[in-house]
Amino acid sequence: MNTYYIDTAGRNANDGLSPETAFADFENVKKLLLQPGDKVLLKRGCIWNSLLEINGKGTPDNFIEVSCYGDGEMPKIERNGDISERCIRVNNPSYFKMSNIEVCNAGTGIVLFYDNDFDNRSVYLDNIIAHDFYGIYRASGSSSTNPAWRDYQCDDRVGFSFGICVTGRDTAETKQKQVLSDFRVTNTEIYRTGGGLGLDWCDHKNCDGTESGPEKFRDVVFENLHLHHNNVPDVSLSSLFIQCVTNAVFRNSTIDVGAGGAPWGAAGIHLQLARNVLIDHVTIKNMPHTGTNDECAIDFETDVDTCVIIDSTFDNNAGAALEFLANKDGSLMPVSRNISVINCVFRNNNWAKIYPNAGQIQIVNWNVDNRPTGVICGCTFENPEAVTFVDGDGDLSGMVQLDNREMNSTEWSMVYEKVACNV
Repeated sequence: MNTYYIDTAGRNANDGLSPETAFADFENVKKLLLQPGDKVLLKRGCIWNSLLEINGKGTPDNFIEVSCYGDGEMPKIERNGDISERCIRVNNPSYFKMSNIEVCNAGTGIVLFYDNDFDNRSVYLDNIIAHDFYGIYRASGSSSTNPAWRDYQCDDRVGFSFGICVTGRDTAETKQKQVLSDFRVTNTEIYRTGGGLGLDWCDHKNCDGTESGPEKFRDVVFENLHLHHNNVPDVSLSSLFIQCVTNAVFRNSTIDVGAGGAPWGAAGIHLQLARNVLIDHVTIKNMPHTGTNDECAIDFETDVDTCVIIDSTFDNNAGAALEFLANKDGSLMPVSRNISVINCVFRNNNWAKIYPNAGQIQIVNWNVDNRPTGVICGCTFENPEAVTFVDGDGDLSGMVQLDNREMNSTEWSMVYEKVACNV
């Protein structure tokens, strides 16, 4: 088991095996096939403008680790701002940890890439700062019409300017095979990006254009995240993509100004092809009004089966707090079902009245007739003018409402003060 040190004051002619004989940059590391227990440590206070590429798999007893050493500010990888640039690419990771690193100023920050590589486990990212990622959005701008960009996308399958994303390559023959289980991102801040954090799989598409399955990822935890101001003009679709996943938890986190400006629409959380999702003690607020579609806190895009949203707060989003769509692109069962919304607070959502029959919880007939099923129970709400609690042109009858109560302004002020103190 080796530990490799990287320090801008080092030399690539060194062996890299001690702080005194550190490598200067990442050239030697990308040539290595790291072995179980190996570590790559970046010196605090240093800044690099190059891609850190990691290859190798750990074992349950000996993870591969990428982190830092020394004193001072987090080590930083800062690129030139071009959409083709990445900060870190980790190829086919399994039993892998990354922590205490800042990445910024590229097309995408950290890419976990799986190249027809399945049944990986236990990838943990902790205390990452990722910001200022621009330019990549498949439906707009030069990036979607430039053939060279399309070729690049086929290489690394990055469809949006994420701070952190998991994606990869497979075909229809392997679309039901699981890529990664036990994936965790904790104690992380992501801002000024087009996509925030994404389980994306190139927006649920395989390399041959067929739809991906709902279990590319399993047993995922996102905890203690601060996702904010991911509203880059023209490209910012979402702060959190939860796609092609079974068993996902998002808790104790905040999304503030979660998206804005992408031509296809914008949402704080984008849910699609997802099973057994828990959203617990999350605050989503201040989705801006940019004249695009949706502008909602959570977009139930298509085929979400069993989702519990509990003890969460939705405040001042231009679009609905919860928007239920039924997009045929992605599933033979586009309508979401078994959704439980429990003890949540809704205030002043859908103030921009994105759709007719505006509701803080909006059920929309889009692509197909839409009748989501579930229960909304024990929630309190304060509606903006001309907006109701649950509404839309879809079929509302599948969402049973129990013991929900409208809150007056004085009560809301007390709740808001309590929430603000806990954020």
